[in-house]
Amino acid sequence: MFNQIKNFFGKIILANLIKAKKEKHAFMSFDKSNEIGIIYNAEDMQNEKKVQQFANELRSEGKKVYLLGFINQKEMPYKRVPHISSELFLNTNLTFFNLPDPDKIGRFLDMKFDILFNIYNEETLALQGISVLSKAKYQLGAQMNLATKLFDMTIDTGSNKDLYFLAKQMEYYLKVI
Repeated sequence: MFNQIKNFFGKIILANLIKAKKEKHAFMSFDKSNEIGIIYNAEDMQNEKKVQQFANELRSEGKKVYLLGFINQKEMPYKRVPHISSELFLNTNLTFFNLPDPDKIGRFLDMKFDILFNIYNEETLALQGISVLSKAKYQLGAQMNLATKLFDMTIDTGSNKDLYFLAKQMEYYLKVI
């Protein structure tokens, strides 16, 4: 119950952050993009493997790819180790209202990505907050509540909630535009 109240106020704060961020993003073609960011929910190891696979495919195309995953726990699971181009953040890096605390997130928020892939299907304040705080030139994400306000392009995958499929759809539409 208490967490629902915190989330309620977190959603209000998020909506205000979205309104305050009035900058218009310019479309960045996939071919001309170099620096790519990916944010995702890192709770599930299978999803993480799919996101890592997608990131490796982008790297094989010559892109510099940086990942930021969210784990909704207080401590890092023992098998999870961040890498130089992959960071993780926990719920201890969030504010009281379950939004990311920019001072506790790390260098990801300071990076000016050409494209930011938001590879998640669920509405998570922590991930949506990262989207708003990002300095990315262009953002893509799944169709969900607030998506048209958060992202420059939204992708509707229907009933298919597979993250790799979502990521590949994002890449496909960037390449054909």
